[in-house]
Amino acid sequence: MSVEASQTAFSIWLDANRSRSSEGLGGDTNVGKTARAEWMAMSEEEKNIWREKANISAQCLRGGLRKVKRKGTTKNNPSESIDPSDVLSSLPPLILVRHILPQVSPAYYAQLHLVSRRFHRLLSDYADELPKQDFECLTFSQDWEDEFDFAEFSRGYSGSFEGKCENLDGSRNDKGPSLAVLLRHQRLTYELHFDQGFELKNVMNTLIHLAKQKCLCMTSIEFECPMWDVTRGQLKELFSHCSSRLDTLSVERYADFERGLFTNALIAPIIANGCLRSLFFYCPGGLTDPTLDRFPFIDDFHLILHQERITPGGVYRFIQRFRNDQKNYSGQLMVCTSLEKPLRKLITPNDVRLTEFYGIETYEWIFFKIPGDASSPQLCIEFKFD
Repeated sequence: MSVEASQTAFSIWLDANRSRSSEGLGGDTNVGKTARAEWMAMSEEEKNIWREKANISAQCLRGGLRKVKRKGTTKNNPSESIDPSDVLSSLPPLILVRHILPQVSPAYYAQLHLVSRRFHRLLSDYADELPKQDFECLTFSQDWEDEFDFAEFSRGYSGSFEGKCENLDGSRNDKGPSLAVLLRHQRLTYELHFDQGFELKNVMNTLIHLAKQKCLCMTSIEFECPMWDVTRGQLKELFSHCSSRLDTLSVERYADFERGLFTNALIAPIIANGCLRSLFFYCPGGLTDPTLDRFPFIDDFHLILHQERITPGGVYRFIQRFRNDQKNYSGQLMVCTSLEKPLRKLITPNDVRLTEFYGIETYEWIFFKIPGDASSPQLCIEFKFD
């Protein structure tokens, strides 16, 4: 702990001792008032102990205290007479948590965990009360040459990473603090991304733990990695703890898993929260009509389900629900091109457009919120080969 932090701690207690009869403490600040209240609540025996410690440490920090010089010994530096870290380690937990640690950037809390067992326990027990540092993106990748997994942190969605963790599950102590320790005092706010080649099964339990600790508050999850040996129960538990703000869920074309891993029941809690705007499945997941029936209409919603087991009846109900919904929102739905013919027997679009996707021509059906009014919100149904 720095000398500045030590000075702050003892100035509070010295002012409490000197200003007991005054209305304020330490310039009548909120910190001073709190410290004075805690001082007044102490027993006389505790106060005497603190008077002695405060007096010795204050003199030490001002350079006014020196060890007794003995014959045959050299003169010691005043700052070495009493180790400030020894004094700070005896401070009451609430003083450290309320007045000292908040003055230290959360970026350095991982290092403070290594100071002593007491600091480690203190930072762990009071993690929720201490300040957290927000960052936007957390990407899990694999080093292709050395074949080890790692995580990269980014404060902005610009592609420039500011931090890296190779100790994902706590087993590589020689690689620095574990991911759980690093994220105990940080909060992910935007995107959780799993890159190609990364083995998701290796960090699922760690992710679930972090989600329970409210470290994963992101609005987007993107799976681009193999998910073999990841169970539906693990995904369900992860989503249950971090889906309240989820805006986008994307399963990319390179994701590899057993068909049926993603089910209507698994996605239902995310949909029920009413924040989900984008649902992208570029590879077969196993979703059916109930997911389409429950999906909320949010401004600029977008669903890509051309690989899913959606039926013409499910698409027809979705169109009718869009027209009858009171919200004036536009959006898009992509389904398999095999649904186009049977769907034409159920409903006629207000407009049809020819589009091109990677050199392949497909049709887009346009449905107006108010039939005949092209200025009203629109639902675009795009047909794509699976």
